[in-house]
Formats: sequence, structure tokens, C-alpha cells
Amino acid sequence: MKLKIGPTRQFRATNIRGAAFHGLGAFVGTGKLQRAHVYSAPDVPVDPEAYKKIDPTKLAEELEVDMCVVNTGRFWMMDELEVAGGDTVNFHGVDMFWAGDMTGAEMIANFQTAYLPCLIRRDTIWTFKAGKPVHLLREPSGTVWVLQEYTKAVDPSLTPDNLDSLGKKYTTLPEGWTFETKVLTEDLVLDTGRAGGWAAIIRDDLHCTYQACGYDKDTSANYIP
Repeated sequence: MKLKIGPTRQFRATNIRGAAFHGLGAFVGTGKLQRAHVYSAPDVPVDPEAYKKIDPTKLAEELEVDMCVVNTGRFWMMDELEVAGGDTVNFHGVDMFWAGDMTGAEMIANFQTAYLPCLIRRDTIWTFKAGKPVHLLREPSGTVWVLQEYTKAVDPSLTPDNLDSLGKKYTTLPEGWTFETKVLTEDLVLDTGRAGGWAAIIRDDLHCTYQACGYDKDTSANYIP
């Protein structure tokens, strides 16, 4: 493997709500030991079409990994982010940096199965500012999932201004779960440093990604919105 993994520097960005970014998973190994190393764009916003430059099969050969998967057409929904990431590398003309990892099985399951909780290891702080709306999924158990990114890959009509209609578009939302949009009265901060460097995430029917507040023993959120 020609990739260098692990954090080497701190990335911080502000005023990024609705900003386009890129993502990529580089899979190493097979079976239960397979890891998916997660890469993200070091600067936002980016050209939302730039990911099309990447040939995943060719890139996997060049990096000497087993598989690469490009995460397409995605947009941040927090207001500020901090990431302990790796050095910036260029993948076929698209700059990205190492941002974390998860098991290969969980990444594939996350792509394929809506509302399935999966764990990702990353050193990140997402801040959603007071006075701004957040889009939430609530479980009967009390766990709340906060929309961290949306994608146009399934529904090209999505924009930051119409995400409050997501609940009407869901067809496989688990029984008892509810969707709501809420304006925050105080900053919501999801800091994986308070949870051992782990975050729980799910994808919805439309492949948008949510991060958990209060899932199992997760303590990353400064409060449950």
C-alpha cells in the first residue's frame, strides 16, 4: 500500500453549511480484517463535479489497495468543522486527505442499507451554530441523529433550503422514528474526542448521512437537541 495513514495536521473550516466536498474510501485487506480508509477534501467548497475525474479501478492499482470507492456529490450541513487529518494527496487531480477509517464491512453496509448504525473512527468536531436549523431523526429509544451531509446523488433537487421536506420523501424510515427540523437555541457540538475517537453514523433513503447524539454509550454531543 502506498498510502500514508494517520493524522499529521489539523484542518479547520468555517461557514461551510451547504458547501460541496469530496470523499473516498480506500479498502485494504479482505474479510473481517478489511479496513476502509476515509479521505475528504482539504478545502471547501470544491467543484461538485470534480470527483468524476477519479477512476476508482485505476486509482486502486496505483495505490496498491484492494478497492477504491468515490463518495459522490456531497454537501456539508454543519457550520464549522475541525479534523485531525493526514497529508494532502492528489487523486487524479482531486486533492484529499486521510480523515479516519472504519471496517470495510461497515462502510459497504452503510452504503447499501438505510438507517443501519455503523461506527467510524475519526478525530472530528462538528459545530452547528445557534440560530441555525438542524435536521433530526429521532428514535423511540431517545437517540437523535443529526444531518451532517446531504447528497444530490439520489435526489438532485435537494438544496439546503428544502431539506425540511426530507421526512416526506422517506419510504423506509423505521417504525417509531420521526423527522423534524429544529432551530438551535445554543451551539450543538459533536466532538468525537469525548467518545474515544468514534462516531456512529447512518444513511437515509436518499444516501444523506446523519451522526448520532446519544447512541448506545456515545458521548460526543454536548447535549441532545
